[in-house]
Amino acid sequence: AFDLSKITYAQIPLHHWAWLTAVILVVITWAISLSMIYRHLERYDRPDVQRYVVRILFMAPLYALDALLSLTFNNVSPYINVFRDCYEAFTVYNFLKMLFELLGGERAVISLMAAKKQIKMPFPLHWTDPWVMGDEMFYNVKFGVMQYVLVIPVCALATFVSAFAGAYEGSSWYTMDLWIQIVACCSATWAIYCLVTFYMIMHEDLETVTVNPLGKFLVIKGVVFWCFFQHILLQFVLLIGYIPATQQFTAMRLVDAVEQWLICFEMVVLA
Repeated sequence: AFDLSKITYAQIPLHHWAWLTAVILVVITWAISLSMIYRHLERYDRPDVQRYVVRILFMAPLYALDALLSLTFNNVSPYINVFRDCYEAFTVYNFLKMLFELLGGERAVISLMAAKKQIKMPFPLHWTDPWVMGDEMFYNVKFGVMQYVLVIPVCALATFVSAFAGAYEGSSWYTMDLWIQIVACCSATWAIYCLVTFYMIMHEDLETVTVNPLGKFLVIKGVVFWCFFQHILLQFVLLIGYIPATQQFTAMRLVDAVEQWLICFEMVVLA
């Protein structure tokens, strides 16, 4: 007869431990996030701002749940990640709208920008002509972030379709995945640049209307952009053949599992 009492911790496979710890991390993430959401809903005295906050707070638990499902079921990431990526873009949109609302709306932000001293473009575009403070600066920043909101769902849908058609292969840069990642990387990089530019201009004003604006910027960049560039790095490690296959997992599946576990851990920190 099978006796569970004779099984030692050392006999439990590492990937089972990884899955179990991922479950615990996801539960913690959901508990923290739901607690914060409840506190906002309990004191819903600024609906113009708090509706965006609540939507943003759902990002970490949804990201963690998506990672756990990808860790649990083989080869589902290209399919279920389309929903995660769409909500990721929705989160960036809500973050930008929240900042505008905190500062009094879009016209108020333009007026605040117009009253400020002209600044140079941040590195590495410091050699280019600066955007004129006011309307030009505002709309360039806004459209720079909003293009990401549009591009990422399109990339996610393209990944879904290519995976369904059998043209997606994360371990090869000669398939459609290469072009999807290039487009997404360019879009994310430009969105980060525009957000950094906005913060450099408006950080003093934000400090008067919200607590720790820098922390909010770092969190949203961590949730959205760090995970994206982490994926790029792991795919590069896979491409150069540094991750060997095992008897149980292909190299691609192993890298995907590592990425999903890291996301489960990171969401606890960012929640």
